[in-house]
Amino acid sequence: MDKRKVLVVDDEAIFRRGLRHLIGTSDTNWEVIGEAKDGLEALEEIERTRPELVITDIRMPRLDGIGLQEQLRERYPEIRCFVLSGYNDFRYAQSSLRFGARDYLLKPIDKAELYRVLEQVDRELLQKELRQAERLPERRVPAVLTEERDRLLDGLVRGELPHAHPGELREAGIEFERGVYGLVAELDKDSVEPLRYEQQEAELFSLYIRQFIEEALAGNVPGFVFRRGGSVVALLDAEVSASSLAELAELARHMAGRIRREANLTITIGIGGGVHGVEEISKSYGEARIALLYRLTSGGNRVLLYEDPPRQEPGAGRTPLTNRGYLEQALLEGEGVDLGERVREGIAQLCDSGASPSVIHEQVCRMLLEAYGLAVDRGVQDDWPEGRDIGTALQGALALSSKSELAAYCAGLLRSLQTLVRQRDESGGLHAVDRVVRHIEEHYAEPITLGSMAELVFLNASYLSSLFKARLGRSFVEILTEVRVREASRRLLHTDDKIASVAYGTGFSNIRHFNRVFKAETGRTPKEFREALRPDRANA
Repeated sequence: MDKRKVLVVDDEAIFRRGLRHLIGTSDTNWEVIGEAKDGLEALEEIERTRPELVITDIRMPRLDGIGLQEQLRERYPEIRCFVLSGYNDFRYAQSSLRFGARDYLLKPIDKAELYRVLEQVDRELLQKELRQAERLPERRVPAVLTEERDRLLDGLVRGELPHAHPGELREAGIEFERGVYGLVAELDKDSVEPLRYEQQEAELFSLYIRQFIEEALAGNVPGFVFRRGGSVVALLDAEVSASSLAELAELARHMAGRIRREANLTITIGIGGGVHGVEEISKSYGEARIALLYRLTSGGNRVLLYEDPPRQEPGAGRTPLTNRGYLEQALLEGEGVDLGERVREGIAQLCDSGASPSVIHEQVCRMLLEAYGLAVDRGVQDDWPEGRDIGTALQGALALSSKSELAAYCAGLLRSLQTLVRQRDESGGLHAVDRVVRHIEEHYAEPITLGSMAELVFLNASYLSSLFKARLGRSFVEILTEVRVREASRRLLHTDDKIASVAYGTGFSNIRHFNRVFKAETGRTPKEFREALRPDRANA
């Protein structure tokens, strides 16, 4: 019997040679028929050699392992594929390498584990060949998802039934005998150390969660599991009843508990209500996503049912970041990390305020729209990527149901705006505040308001006020008063002008106001000031 063919894909030649040696010296029914250093080269080799198995690394130039796997599922669904993870701390991958072939292996490859996987795939292929020889229909199981099945399942949750007749679903093995429950599971990213999440392929987390859910459902509840974006979706075949929902919720809690124990990470699972027939699947899926939204207020690491999510009273949950003046000040004060902390604290307070998810999302959108307005005021909206397409930025926020993810997303948007604002201020020649101060010093006797000065430097008035605080540590009014009182003091000392003339000549509208302001600044009325420093003009 001819040996089965495997293609090894890795950008490190030494690893390709090592894997070739391990397979070549094994007692398995496999031989390495080719090597490739990246995904694009692998596709050329696959077209030429048609292997039955591809073993590929994750990180490679041009086309990585995840991209190659997607290409295989679309173009060569009959070819099995294993993705290699080169991270020794990728602990959660270890728990999936058991009881048969899996989607990924851990580097460095354990020889016994490699041989076990190869033998398992060999047995599966042999069984498939025997079924085909006997002309028996292949039994489709949820753990073996093809690109076509994923497409059909995705269409069902979107509410778009296949264009073809219902037989297309049957041909793909998608049938529900009782009822359908939609389940959506997502990783709680705050349960993963940031460095661990950044260094490891994000898709591997969802791959692992999908496979874990498939294993947990096998033998318990029939259904189909597939990935949709960063979520894992399960459509479960079960009676539409309160007892069925309770059993599914208990099974989901069991799954979440095992992932927490075995992989040291947590997930949150939303479950929609039961529906009858494929036409209503999108309804149950939508309810599962709504239930998942309540992670914003209840936190992660739990199972949330659409029928009884922890709905707090809407209340008046608000974040001060929706106030334009506060937001402007936050953008101008401190470094980017400080702004990030303000955003995180604001969103945390909002999520803990008892507000419903819809109120939380409304407030977050208000904050981002205020930021957009600020970008327009500063003329940087075209340089701010989110400003060019603020609608997409809002949709990105609405898609998040994790408090930490929502805070990180918004902090990133506002920090990028903060950088643009500061760059514009620093590169625009004379700073706007300095221009206003110079104008005040030259035109103090004229009517001057914050609004008129904002128009002079083409800024929003509240933003200009924030600039004064950030740059000088004092308000616009304090600076204007200081300049006018300083000039009034000079005139009182060095001219014989009457006090009323001094007041009007330095921009004060009436004597009473001049007296009150002058005393507040110097501790003396204008008359007392002149008498103390110029006794000869005591009666002027």
